[in-house]
Amino acid sequence: MLINNKADINKCRDTGSSPLYIACQKGHTEVVQMLINNKADINKCRKTGSSPVIIACQKEHTEVVQMLINNKADINKCRDTGASPLFIACLEEQTEVVQMLINNNADIKKCRDTDGVSPLYIACHEGYTEVVQMLINNKADINKCRDTGESPLFIACQEGYTEVVQMLINNKADINKCRDTGASPLFIACLEGHTEVVQMLINNNADINKCRDTGESPLYIACQEGYTEVVQMLINNKAGINKCDDEEVSPLYIACQEGHTEVVQMLINNKADINKCMDDGASPLFIACQNGHTEVVQMLINNKADINKCRDTGASPLFMACQNGHTEVVQMLINNKSDINKCERTGSSPLYIACQEGHTEVVQMLINNKADINKCRDTGASPLYILLQEGHTEVVQMLINNKADINK
Repeated sequence: MLINNKADINKCRDTGSSPLYIACQKGHTEVVQMLINNKADINKCRKTGSSPVIIACQKEHTEVVQMLINNKADINKCRDTGASPLFIACLEEQTEVVQMLINNNADIKKCRDTDGVSPLYIACHEGYTEVVQMLINNKADINKCRDTGESPLFIACQEGYTEVVQMLINNKADINKCRDTGASPLFIACLEGHTEVVQMLINNNADINKCRDTGESPLYIACQEGYTEVVQMLINNKAGINKCDDEEVSPLYIACQEGHTEVVQMLINNKADINKCMDDGASPLFIACQNGHTEVVQMLINNKADINKCRDTGASPLFMACQNGHTEVVQMLINNKSDINKCERTGSSPLYIACQEGHTEVVQMLINNKADINKCRDTGASPLYILLQEGHTEVVQMLINNKADINK
């Protein structure tokens, strides 16, 4: 009736949505046909650049999409972001629409302008197996990366989509294609703990020691996250067990830092260097003592870790355990002949630092094991002096009772 009475068929609302756009959005096929028959602008976009064909693809109005294609709608007309109708259909897993667009020569390689993401990439990201297969069958660029360098295989590995990963590998995806940080598909699968994907990549000759730009290997990152099954898998396939990052942090060191007991045992059993230190001289035992991981500390001691190995500041494992009040670790180190008076470079002894922090039980333990009660730091401050300064009155009495020099 309105059309018959000369209503403006292309009159848009403030957002730029035309009558045809809104009919396509709602899937009103009869209205769409009527508007097309009366010369509605078939490519009239709203202000976002979204066309009638894009909104019909998004909403999976298959019949409307076919109608628009039959009437010469621009099948590659993109939103302002560069997302094409095919991209949107892939994003929404509209398999029938995807096939329809491909059959009508949609640009299968058209990427979103904002980030370089391709239709294949987005389908891999979402794990839409059927859509991925459809795009591969129609010659989508299997190694087309987004602007930050992630390939379709990389993102499928990150998300743990095993079927998609296998499909991409079967179609010759570059298995070692790294993103701009240097992280490989294997690295990201190890980071996320996707065991089956890791095995799949190894079986297809992924570079097992390919590190990201900061030097962390797949084994390193699996140790950091505590993925025991992934760690074992990598070791079984000859991963570099002492391969360090740029700061000389080894897989064993990072496992000790995080307290992953089972991973630590696994690395030791496979001949990891138990005394490999990072750049600042901190050893695996040092970091385990600092963080209070008692079971890891015992394991390292049992396997002949250097109990007095100091970091560059002169701080020993015992010093760090005393500073942080890890009583059980302190006792363990003392029982294994740790140097009880080993000072860091300012002259602070384990007893001095325990007094400074007010760790009563640790102080008593050190005194019981003949710590030098009057050992001063380089400034001349004694354990008793620092106790008085910090106001740890309970510990003050303890030192006095044990013959601390009250005038030191």
